[in-house]
Amino acid sequence: MKRILLLALLLFLAGCHEENAFMTPSENVVVIDVNSREYFINGQKVGDSFKDFLQNGDWRVQPILDFFSQFKQDRFKPLDEKEVHVHVAGNCTFNAFGKVLTTLNFEPLVGKVLYVIDKDFSSPIPAVNPAMDSEVQRCRNVSKGNIIKVSHMFKSEKGMTDDEILQKRLDEKQQEADCAENFMMINLILNPYDKMSPFVVSLNELGFLGGNRTYNFASEDEFWQFVDEIRSRESLQNKKDRDQILVVVNREAPVASSSHILRKLSEYGYEIMFGFTSM
Repeated sequence: MKRILLLALLLFLAGCHEENAFMTPSENVVVIDVNSREYFINGQKVGDSFKDFLQNGDWRVQPILDFFSQFKQDRFKPLDEKEVHVHVAGNCTFNAFGKVLTTLNFEPLVGKVLYVIDKDFSSPIPAVNPAMDSEVQRCRNVSKGNIIKVSHMFKSEKGMTDDEILQKRLDEKQQEADCAENFMMINLILNPYDKMSPFVVSLNELGFLGGNRTYNFASEDEFWQFVDEIRSRESLQNKKDRDQILVVVNREAPVASSSHILRKLSEYGYEIMFGFTSM
């Protein structure tokens, strides 16, 4: 019994150390702590969660932007050396979580961003700025009919000759084909409110236009079995975005409902980008 109590105490102390290490601000570490009522930067309250995350229709949270703006005035504190630690309480919605990450994306000079959901301080997850890889972003615009679209190629045809329009459309089609060949564009829709299909996965697994497939999974075990299968599939090993996944979550869902999924995806080696939808 004494050994069990000692082990429990050691685990508790280890957990406290991990939390303190993550949540302690320093010259090069900014800590953002969000709960369902209020949020803090480096231990100082900066706003009301309901007003700034739920009532605010803008994806940018101005008090967070205002905090980082001060570093732009100081040449001796380069913003790109700042590491940002974000902790979001488990009862917060993905709406709050998404707005914090999106706001930080408006600060392109911020260095690494790590986030923790609820109390899992032992496994911080690196946030991915969706603009960091423009090639992936260009290829991630998918139109109806599952045809990959390349956003920067599609421009107005006004004032163009017939030959120029034809060449433009041929270039667009070639860009689409290149994207389909080199990228799998794996997307995961997480919907804990859908008891029939809480996991929906789509990807271009065939490597050509129209090669997109969608899978619906009723259980988490089925989903992870599929992830194991596509991770080991030889035909997908050389895809440029093999380790990138877009996770679409319900804005109104509590972050705790899917935090273990995000953590495990990170453990698989995935860089996670986010999309948000409403109920």
